[in-house]
Amino acid sequence: MHIFFKAALALLLPLQFLGCSATQQPAQVKHIANTYVDSVQHQIAIRRLSDFLHQQDLSEAQKAELFFRRGLLYDEIGLMHLSYFDMLQAIENNPTLVEAYNILGIYYVRQNEFGRAYEAFDSVLELKADHNYAYFNRAIALYYGERPQLALKDFESFYQQDSNDPYRLMWWYFAELAVEQRNPDSQPVALQNLKNRSALLAKNDWGKALIKLYTQELTPEQLLQLAATGNDSEQMLNEKLCEAYFYIAKYYAQLGDKVTAEFYFKAAISTHVYQFVEFRYAQMELARLSNNSTLSADTTEATDI
Repeated sequence: MHIFFKAALALLLPLQFLGCSATQQPAQVKHIANTYVDSVQHQIAIRRLSDFLHQQDLSEAQKAELFFRRGLLYDEIGLMHLSYFDMLQAIENNPTLVEAYNILGIYYVRQNEFGRAYEAFDSVLELKADHNYAYFNRAIALYYGERPQLALKDFESFYQQDSNDPYRLMWWYFAELAVEQRNPDSQPVALQNLKNRSALLAKNDWGKALIKLYTQELTPEQLLQLAATGNDSEQMLNEKLCEAYFYIAKYYAQLGDKVTAEFYFKAAISTHVYQFVEFRYAQMELARLSNNSTLSADTTEATDI
């Protein structure tokens, strides 16, 4: 799922098999994902924007727009640090450039700088209270910042903007489940809420298929089979696989199968669909798995002592 608008100029070469041996991956994974992204058009566009930025007669507003556009291009080919510096330059030239704050917030989340992320998304909403994705991005920041209870309100606000978007249901469910896991005495309502809300979805499309994994209506193998069918292009296949891998990984993580979850998060990263939420946060999910494993090991050692 895209962060706030559809990516442009993406050219994908023929797909290649994931580079994992049979002993390293679950036996059921037989699907393929692109492991190389042709960035030639992005590089050309970046060079042109850079040339424009060297002109002496640009207004601050024009500079801000050029830095912002170049930053987006950097972001689309995975150069998030260069994108970050351009977004800072964009805001320096135009402190009201809403989308630049939005991109900065996403960057800070991925760097685990949650306080700065909250400030960036707050700035978006101060400048544009009805911004479509600021609530979602701030909710994700709160979710990964270990504040799921606070994330619930933003996820609900995002859902109210479009109750037919299955991805909004999915992430709201993740936050509700996190709240339940923090409060063992609370009523387990997250899964039932997901079922109730998904029953109201107008379309039975790919997005809803992702939800069916969690409602036990599809197995991971069946979801991957669906991802491999009905695609108009290799890019569409790659995007669907990125999503499928990520949500399958979350599914296995919930089951406590960290080995399989880790494999699928790495598979999502291997698709290089840089603009998707699922790609952006797969690395954070891997870190969380690693941290949980470390905590478990420390607890075991303390018990043995």
